[in-house]
Amino acid sequence: MKNANPFSECFLSQNKYLLYLRKEYLFVILCIISGLLFFFELGGRSFEFRDVPRYAEMAREMLHSGSWMVTKFHGHIYMSKPPMLMWLIAIFSSVGNQVTPLTARLPNALGGFAGVLMTYYFTQKFSTKRIAFLSAVILTTCQKYFWHGREARTDMLFTVFVMFALYFFYLGYKEKRGFYIGFYLALVFATLTKGPLGIIFAFSIIAVYLALQRDLKAFKTMKWRWGGIIFITLLGAWVSIFCLKVGIKPLLFTVKNEFITRVNNPISHAEPIYYYFVKIWTDFAPWSFFIPLACIYAYKKWREGNSHLTFISCWLVVIFVFLFAAKAKCTRYMIPLFPALSILVANLINDTYENIILSPRWLTSVTRWVILILAVIAAAAVVAVPSYLLKPLWTGIIVSTLIIPILIKSFLHFRKKGRLLKVSLAFVILITTIGWLIFLDQLTKESNRRSFGPKLVSTVKEESASWNDYTIRGYKLDRSVWNIVNMNLNISTPKIESVEELNQFMASVEIKPICIIEKIVFDKIKDDVLNDSLKAIDVYAKKHPLVVLTRK
Repeated sequence: MKNANPFSECFLSQNKYLLYLRKEYLFVILCIISGLLFFFELGGRSFEFRDVPRYAEMAREMLHSGSWMVTKFHGHIYMSKPPMLMWLIAIFSSVGNQVTPLTARLPNALGGFAGVLMTYYFTQKFSTKRIAFLSAVILTTCQKYFWHGREARTDMLFTVFVMFALYFFYLGYKEKRGFYIGFYLALVFATLTKGPLGIIFAFSIIAVYLALQRDLKAFKTMKWRWGGIIFITLLGAWVSIFCLKVGIKPLLFTVKNEFITRVNNPISHAEPIYYYFVKIWTDFAPWSFFIPLACIYAYKKWREGNSHLTFISCWLVVIFVFLFAAKAKCTRYMIPLFPALSILVANLINDTYENIILSPRWLTSVTRWVILILAVIAAAAVVAVPSYLLKPLWTGIIVSTLIIPILIKSFLHFRKKGRLLKVSLAFVILITTIGWLIFLDQLTKESNRRSFGPKLVSTVKEESASWNDYTIRGYKLDRSVWNIVNMNLNISTPKIESVEELNQFMASVEIKPICIIEKIVFDKIKDDVLNDSLKAIDVYAKKHPLVVLTRK
């Protein structure tokens, strides 16, 4: 028996790899684009203010206290959101035993990336690879979707679980009933992320869709026994443990307050009735121009009896009606709409490419014009950006001037070849991706210039070789500042509430004290606090400068 030639085996394996890339090049391109948008400099931006560090702080307390079933925020039980996001952040952070900007954002980034890949897989099941690619790439490049994949909030994770639930339902309905198990698992995870809203969304969409299909009896085939087992085992276990530790009344009150009150009489996020009609244009950018055309297209496809697009349309309409009717409104609440909207826009564009006669007939020509207009806007951005980024200014102007004839020549070439429309869309996708990456890079640099976190860490390290030897406190810190202090120092910093308490703390001989104070607050009390034995070190930042007070 002849020995196999290792060189021929290597050649064959490389050949198979090249054949796969050639066959699945759209999927490879999609992975590159979405990978860049979700993971490029993911941990480079420091912790932001408002809600973002709140979830990270709860995960830090969970990791350090070992209390995984009952979420706590600054030592108090937190009931506004279930613990799924905090669990995932804590799991990723357990490797280094510290919550970092990277580990705090990683669950949503992975979730958003998985949602894009699942959109591709789901769409190609019922259409072509080109429509699947367009659906997924539109989703990953729309502003609100990819941005919330880079934040430590619950909305992206909730969207992905709802998306998976709806995809698995449709796969179970059309192909194998085993997919229904994935449907129930996804709903449990959605509930553990943001409460029962995911269940309401999913079953409302399914009910409307099956009613339009005149197939309500399909409810009987949805493996309810397996669903009950999954809900009781996973969701029921957490609810039982939580109620044993906290009680059922606080849980019921929270569900009522977070859901019913927000819908009917919200304490926050109360916006006018037209709010979403205005905000969706920026949130779905740059694909917003297609929204009216996609709605008309979806209506016509429903009238034609297209089962797949009818399901997608039900998804879009039911969630939008619910959000529209609720008095509490916020732009991030719309994210669950975007997978369905992306699929509709992709089908519209594909039918335009294929010269399929659409009704009304002007829909095709207007779609073509929208693609060309977006390409012109992208070209204008390509010309303008060098003047903004390159220094000195004259260098950028020269580069911009050289780009103009290249763009004009490319336009004339592809128009002559009859490929202008396809190239225009590819150009829009490319420039949109590059534009978002430039935006992320500039935002990261500006955020780190404004943030006090890294500077605070370096200042405290200079004063204390070992933090365990020092006692660190914060004086009247605002909650958002307090969160970021805790996250960066990786400790729970107790607060001091009075000048007398601050003086006693700094004068104590039993400890080595360090106190962190906002600069604006310190300027008001420094005459009552500062003496010859103490020194105040400024931590400069554009936003919320601090003072580290310590002994000389």
